[in-house]
Amino acid sequence: GTFLITAGANIPDLFTLIAATAASYLVALATYLYNDLTDYTVDKINQREIIHDQKKSLQYQTTLYSMIGFFAISILLSFSISIATGVSSLIFAGLAIAYSHPRTHLKDRFITKTVVTGAGAFVASVMGMTAAVAETDVFSNIALMSSVIAFLFYFILGPLGDIGDIRGDRQGGRKTIPIVIGIKRTFLLMDGIVVFIGVIFAVSYFVFGMHVIGLVLGLTVCSVFLFQINDVSKHYKVKSKLKKTRTTLRYSVFATLIAMWMGVVLRDIVVWFEYGVIPLE
Repeated sequence: GTFLITAGANIPDLFTLIAATAASYLVALATYLYNDLTDYTVDKINQREIIHDQKKSLQYQTTLYSMIGFFAISILLSFSISIATGVSSLIFAGLAIAYSHPRTHLKDRFITKTVVTGAGAFVASVMGMTAAVAETDVFSNIALMSSVIAFLFYFILGPLGDIGDIRGDRQGGRKTIPIVIGIKRTFLLMDGIVVFIGVIFAVSYFVFGMHVIGLVLGLTVCSVFLFQINDVSKHYKVKSKLKKTRTTLRYSVFATLIAMWMGVVLRDIVVWFEYGVIPLE
């Protein structure tokens, strides 16, 4: 998403786009595999399906080798695009390892877990942005704003999932936002973050010149998700409701990226018609 936002109305290089997408996907997939390999107790309490059983050594080794391979391919692809993209991929991998490794186990640390998850989304978005910058030599403030939005949405996603897992987290000795500040305040925190995302859209419009259509679409997404949060806050004990809202949140991330992309493309088209050039941020 940030790759296309940075490119704007320019036609992106297909190879770079595919490489950046593959690198982001593979490093995220490797992260999930690594997390599953290092965490079993809480997942069992929360009745999740676990992709690996330690008693099945062959399956464990296959998962382990796949994880290493995905990390390696992602990093190589990233460095093939640019040094900045490669460094971003390394940072993502470092966050993934620190998040789940038994020595650091950041996912069991209050606040740190949520911040690291959001930081991962931010870095993944930056990977796309740096890939486009390597091609166009143009830095996009709006793409950076969209990376911040990705961080904020995933910051919401963590506590929302923790509400559904609160029983297992308590038994596992974890401290999460819903456990520490309470469920009601957690939902209020989510509301505040969504409002702040709306502010970012406003800044992108008034300061960075995004087209008004992007602003309208972005604020619409925020309004819809605020409604979803208000609705699920009344039925948070229903796990199916929480799961549905988390799915909506994931779609909302893509929706905000599309809104920003449309805002940038329409801005570029308007400028092109008026001045005959595509603006450089």
